[in-house]
Amino acid sequence: MGKKQESNDKTGKVITKYDKKVAKRKAEERKAKRASFIIKLATIIVLVAIVCSSVIAFSLRYYRIHNLFIKVDNENVSEIEFDYYYGMTKSTLFNTTLYGDVNYLSYFTSYMGYDTDKKDKSQTYSGDNTWYDYFANQTVTTMKEYRALLKLADEANYEYITADDDYNAFLDELRSAAEANDMSVKKYVKHIYGDNATLANTKDYVMDVLKAQSYLEVLNDSIEVTDAEIDEYIANQKATGDENTENADAQTEEVDRDQVSATIRSQKYNEIVDPVMDSIKVDNIKNRIVMYTEAETESDAQ
Repeated sequence: MGKKQESNDKTGKVITKYDKKVAKRKAEERKAKRASFIIKLATIIVLVAIVCSSVIAFSLRYYRIHNLFIKVDNENVSEIEFDYYYGMTKSTLFNTTLYGDVNYLSYFTSYMGYDTDKKDKSQTYSGDNTWYDYFANQTVTTMKEYRALLKLADEANYEYITADDDYNAFLDELRSAAEANDMSVKKYVKHIYGDNATLANTKDYVMDVLKAQSYLEVLNDSIEVTDAEIDEYIANQKATGDENTENADAQTEEVDRDQVSATIRSQKYNEIVDPVMDSIKVDNIKNRIVMYTEAETESDAQ
């Protein structure tokens, strides 16, 4: 006798065991294909999510670098601009004389442990603050002062007629500094003004600084210091006394009147510029800068 056949109750079609095996195999293949489709779909979704998150992260980073790092005087300051002022502030401070033949750079490296070969963010300045925090705070002050000078220049209808010559002189100094440091100009610009800096994307900031510095000279020249003011200053110093000098009369005779004049001129400059600086507000986006309180700043200075 042949193999027993089975019939389908619904259709009446005869179904063999072979037919069942084929049907089972096809069902398993459909199940495997479905599982494979689900896996592929899940993989695509994950990849899309990764790509989207990467794009978002890149977009946010690009926006921060090129558009908004912080706000100063309600104006967007990109990370490129902030880094430019950061580098300029450090360079100026490093070359400023602290006392005698000692400048701030030698003082920082010799007495405060600052290492020029390390990243500022990796070095502790004081407490929980890094050297980046310290220089960033100095940078904010620099930006406020230069913006104050630009405002005063505009109010005075100051015409900056030496812009091109000043910028060319700046480029000459930059090239000389790059050569002295055995670097290309491109590399030196990044070394001083940040990894994202180029001559092209920092030119506007350079021009602002040059204009502010030019008006600063005009402003200083406009500040008068009289002999009477110098005499009064010296007399006040004599009245206050000097704990380190026994002979106050001898001290008075040795006073450098030019230095006293410069001190008075600086005080008058501050009286003009400080109110404008105080009116300039800083919006510290996402607390990207650890801003010191006045008390902390004064304590650090002491």
